[in-house]
Amino acid sequence: MKKPKIQLKNVQTFEGHDGIGLNADVWIDGVKCMHVHDGAYGGCMEYQNFCYNNPKAEQIKVLIKKFEDYIKTLPPTDFIMGGKTHSMKMDMDLFITQLQEQMEMDKKMKRGVLVGVPNASQYSIYKFKMPLSKIPQGQLQAAILRIKGQLEKGEQILNTNLASLGIQV
Repeated sequence: MKKPKIQLKNVQTFEGHDGIGLNADVWIDGVKCMHVHDGAYGGCMEYQNFCYNNPKAEQIKVLIKKFEDYIKTLPPTDFIMGGKTHSMKMDMDLFITQLQEQMEMDKKMKRGVLVGVPNASQYSIYKFKMPLSKIPQGQLQAAILRIKGQLEKGEQILNTNLASLGIQV
């Protein structure tokens, strides 16, 4: 099965009663297919497809089915909580949550160095006053070495953008 290209657009997050809420449009293979809402009340996400009175309704239904079928092929995801590794079956809510979290991390990586335990739910950020891409390579490499020297057991630098900047981790 070919992996569908899933994107979140018009993303809005907010602090709710039981965590961070989310409003976003879900695009599948370049087509706006549904809206997702997480009210941050501890329940499941709500999905509304864009089929009503839409000439692309049949295409949207096919793409949503493709997305659902793809999710069924994914392995469980592991995460660390309370110092223990746990596993959770992949579903649409978890997929959307992970996609949104990765988008947030990617945004933060542009102006900072993220440090933490892989697959854990928390990380620290060493923020810079300018985008990392604007910092001279030698200066940024020296900062990375200083940060590496301060890492605690199990921690590592989580940035995936440093190699493209010519930085060795």
